[in-house]
Amino acid sequence: MLNKYVFSIFNFREFNVNDDVFANDSVELLKQSGIDFKKNNENRIDARRFGELLISSGIVLNDSVYWVTFHSGYDFGYLLKVLTCQNLPDTQSGFFSLINMYFPTIFDIKHLMKFCNSLHGGLNKLAELLEVERIGVCHQAGSDSLLTACTFRKLKDNFFSGSLEKYAGVLYGLGVDN
Repeated sequence: MLNKYVFSIFNFREFNVNDDVFANDSVELLKQSGIDFKKNNENRIDARRFGELLISSGIVLNDSVYWVTFHSGYDFGYLLKVLTCQNLPDTQSGFFSLINMYFPTIFDIKHLMKFCNSLHGGLNKLAELLEVERIGVCHQAGSDSLLTACTFRKLKDNFFSGSLEKYAGVLYGLGVDN
């Protein structure tokens, strides 16, 4: 694994805070974190085109790319929908078949925590316990992504001296969870 982290923030035109159903507390949290929904409405990306570009980029369907997450089953479900331009499978096995195809090397930190001397809590608490510094504003995609990547690295270095491959492919709360 390289010592580089890459993250990007994308806002899709398929979501509009004025037209779509959403959880008020979630949107309010995003607004308080600096998300400007009016600006997003003006500069949004077409999700279908994004899916095409994501596939052609080579970062999906590639087992040498590590996808690191923290309890993000819904996020990967959305990504699968964008990549396939179809509804998600009706079964968990169908869902994980697509997850394993598009994201062959995925690690969920929330799942990994179960194997780390009773670590518990959310991402911020875990990062604090591992002395990982946050850069940027909490609940902003870029800052959260960087914190997730740095926390994964620290967790890997401190608790997993061997290979992590046996822990890959699990999304916390879904499928096999042990």
